[in-house]
Amino acid sequence: MNKFLKNEEKIRTGDKILFCFPFAGGGAAAFNGWVKFWNNDMIVCPIQLPGREERIIEKPYTDMEILIEDLYKCISQYRNHKLYFFGHSMGAKIAYGVARKLESNGKILEHLIISGSRVPHLPEPNPIYHLNDEEFEKGIARFDGTPREILENKELMSFFLPMLRADFIMDETYCVRDIKKLNSPITALGGTNDKEADKQAILKWRDYAENQFNVFFFDGGHFFIRDKEQEVLNKVELILMNKDE
Repeated sequence: MNKFLKNEEKIRTGDKILFCFPFAGGGAAAFNGWVKFWNNDMIVCPIQLPGREERIIEKPYTDMEILIEDLYKCISQYRNHKLYFFGHSMGAKIAYGVARKLESNGKILEHLIISGSRVPHLPEPNPIYHLNDEEFEKGIARFDGTPREILENKELMSFFLPMLRADFIMDETYCVRDIKKLNSPITALGGTNDKEADKQAILKWRDYAENQFNVFFFDGGHFFIRDKEQEVLNKVELILMNKDE
């Protein structure tokens, strides 16, 4: 089985597959609730990147283009299935990159769901990847995504710091040169109090949709997908069923 794809062993011919791409510092476990939410009508495959959870000893990626290429090779083997992508924050950019590559090779997604992310053609306005360790740790805290027990434990923080920095290097240095519109439907999700991807930033994803585009906002900050998980899951289910109006 491929190391990138959790739950891959459950995929059978004809299954619909929802690939979930994680945020910076996140692992496949962030989508455990998603795997349980759908039964046999949708196979949820969280993407497990190296440098976390059971892949903790593996070197993390620092180049988004290389990661996108590797994920494309992995996911394209399922091009005969109905494919759906969900990505949050950094994961949204990865999801778009893989979807773009799939579409350029003749495979159009059933739906691309973007969550809590700025568009990839605009540079990160407040990068932190280049800061020294102390300032980088302070920068991470603004996202409210890293568990407090890690932020407040120097030994744990020292252990996870290389992976976190690698993710931020990959995310903050990635910038596409052109806007490639996708033919697949795109839905963008945002948090009403998200300071990293505000309403205007979320609405810019409209420029990436050749056809259908929808947008929805949830009460909360950057990690509304965690704080409002059940609401998000209910909305995503409607989106995938084309009943999101």
